[in-house]
Amino acid sequence: MKIGAFAKLFSVSTDTVRYYIELGLLLPDKKNTQYQMNQMCLDDMTFITELKQYHFSLQEIQQLISYRRVTNFSDHEDIDYYNNLLMEKKNQLIKERENISKAILSIEKAVRISTPTVKDESVTGISLSFVHLLHCPKCRIPLTLKDVMIKEVYIQSGSLACSCGYEAAIEDGMIITANLYETSPYPSYYYDKETIKEISPGMINIFEKSNAWFQRTLQQTELKNKVVVETNVDAVVSLPKYIDALDTRAFYVFSGYSHAMLKKMKKRIERMNHKINALYILNTDLNLPLKANCIDVFVDSFTTNDFSLLNPHFPIQVLKDYFHSASTIVGGYSYYESSAKSLKNISAIYPNSHDCILHQNYLKDQLAINGFQITQQEHLGACTDPGIFFDYHTGNEKLHSLMYVARMK
Repeated sequence: MKIGAFAKLFSVSTDTVRYYIELGLLLPDKKNTQYQMNQMCLDDMTFITELKQYHFSLQEIQQLISYRRVTNFSDHEDIDYYNNLLMEKKNQLIKERENISKAILSIEKAVRISTPTVKDESVTGISLSFVHLLHCPKCRIPLTLKDVMIKEVYIQSGSLACSCGYEAAIEDGMIITANLYETSPYPSYYYDKETIKEISPGMINIFEKSNAWFQRTLQQTELKNKVVVETNVDAVVSLPKYIDALDTRAFYVFSGYSHAMLKKMKKRIERMNHKINALYILNTDLNLPLKANCIDVFVDSFTTNDFSLLNPHFPIQVLKDYFHSASTIVGGYSYYESSAKSLKNISAIYPNSHDCILHQNYLKDQLAINGFQITQQEHLGACTDPGIFFDYHTGNEKLHSLMYVARMK
């Protein structure tokens, strides 16, 4: 009997049969280069199948088959030995079943504890404390509120308008600007469980280190009554992870291009602490409906990487009118060494990207051009396999991560 027919008879793959042959569990005849499965193989495979149903490991099965081949279970002593092994396995399975039952009960208890109840939900909107910051990104004058619905101290719906023709909607307590992407420029966003599978554990570890760095640095920064802005909340979410550990008296602004992502993030923050002053803006071009010179702290959660991957501009250049002489940037930047082949892939995959994005000196040079100087930096490490989410990455090249603080010169 050929391997294919033999495998089909026992409902296994031919690779499994070949592996068993390699381990010596099956001893077929060999004619030229092909194996011929004999009666002994049929007997052994029947025995192997039976032992696998009893949850014996391949190593245990190998020992049992060797014992059977030597003794052929020809006397009572051999049979007793085999029966004792079966009873030991039975007792082992009973113990495992007890442990599994305990684990199931523990999981059920954990699910009951961690599942949020309706009482945990506290829906907010645009706090009235943000109204003085809402300005036209074109004219830099205060926006007019129209047809607003206010619940307690939060604006839930309505619209923002300027005499120049600029308009933005307010829906679900969030500002929806114009000029949005029709579809997400990325495969999906980081809170998406499917995207997590596309990012390697090594890269996730680096992002976790960067989040810890962000938290430490921002905790050392005076945030009371300051406007703190993060614009890259679709690709890398930093502030929401630890915002409850920061000063709740600050004004936090989150901007992103995915409506679903913003809603999800808003709900998470509200669960953590609904008293945090947070404004959510759906936007793709960084022309935010905010007052000029209002940003005190800009959280560059790899915004430079992702914005310049989709646009031929440096994000700080687009946002320059929102900064003032004492503004601070707390950020992270990923880059390759100049000889990396990955850099050549970017223009092909992202034709609208900046020519120098992911180059080592791009961040420093562009910050300097726009009046900022790096005053603190730390290299967190590099990842050679960031995952398929990073579709421009080649082979085992190092994707470095740099954390920095920059201030006006």
